[in-house]
Amino acid sequence: MFAFDIDLFAFLWTTVVVAFGSKSNLRKNSKPIPLRYTRKLLADSDLTPAQQNYIAPFDAQLLALGYQPLYTLTVTNYGSNLVRGYTHPTDLASCTLTIVEVRTNVSGVQNFKNSQVVNFTTRLSDGRELVTRNMELRSLLDPPPYKIMQECTNVTSLAELKSRHDARAATLGTPLSPPRDVQSVIAEFDREHDISCAHQVQQGIYQLTPDQSAYVLTDKVFNRGIRNFFNPFAKRVSPTKLLFSALIGAVLPLFGILRLAPMMAERYGSSPMFLLSAASLSILACYMLAGAIIGLFTGSQRYVWVMLITYVPAHLLAGWTFGSFPYSTAAFLVSFYAARLMRKRQLVLQS
Repeated sequence: MFAFDIDLFAFLWTTVVVAFGSKSNLRKNSKPIPLRYTRKLLADSDLTPAQQNYIAPFDAQLLALGYQPLYTLTVTNYGSNLVRGYTHPTDLASCTLTIVEVRTNVSGVQNFKNSQVVNFTTRLSDGRELVTRNMELRSLLDPPPYKIMQECTNVTSLAELKSRHDARAATLGTPLSPPRDVQSVIAEFDREHDISCAHQVQQGIYQLTPDQSAYVLTDKVFNRGIRNFFNPFAKRVSPTKLLFSALIGAVLPLFGILRLAPMMAERYGSSPMFLLSAASLSILACYMLAGAIIGLFTGSQRYVWVMLITYVPAHLLAGWTFGSFPYSTAAFLVSFYAARLMRKRQLVLQS
């Protein structure tokens, strides 16, 4: 028997709010993009111990591939970021590690995001560039026509990322030597920023501010971000973590519904305890435990994904026999705050 429950109402309400009411928050949390970035070079001694520890595994993997650090810099007039470039004495592909941290505030709820991406870039004699990267999220921008983007979102091994880059580069033409000194690299960054921004304006993704002092994002970008909210696979998640979260999200609630709740009902009856019966509290505990495990061990998951793995299997196997309490929404909230706690601990650029 089907019953309209609060979980379904919460999901439909969230869908409407995100689809039709989230652009104002997106506009408020997006920062103008400078016409020209201001870059500050950093020595390794300028990095905090947390930043050095964060970078060390990437240095080690790239050293095994023959790459040595060439520079470390931060863009001081746009967000919290760190860019570390690497060079190889004989390889024609350059490499960069970019770390970005974002803090947002939506209706008083703060969220933190730490992300990193490794790019291998090969410049070709015909003016094109091949970029192979493992960016966590799908880009909301359009690359300039001369950039060939090879997205390897689930690749964390830099040796494998480099292997995929070399295989693709071998089919594209004659490679050119990359810039091998810091000033040439920064000059290339500035040139590419100008070209990229002009292309984004042409595509309707950026527009100049009224005083023409910076670029701002247009609704075209926000619409893409909203679509990504409803795509549970828009974020890079390894197949192992995806399967793990699906199993936890399906099995623990069903254990609570089919095994633990009947035991609690038989022992304590149906009298309310803290507004819910013992059986309902046991189900809620299983959902919240599932959310905590998902948040702590697989990171932030989208509401759509949590609903998919906790709501659908439970109702397919148990119907609507276990009440109308928003158990799946509770699981998502626990997973959100657990993942936020882990992300806050991973911040290395912001306090």
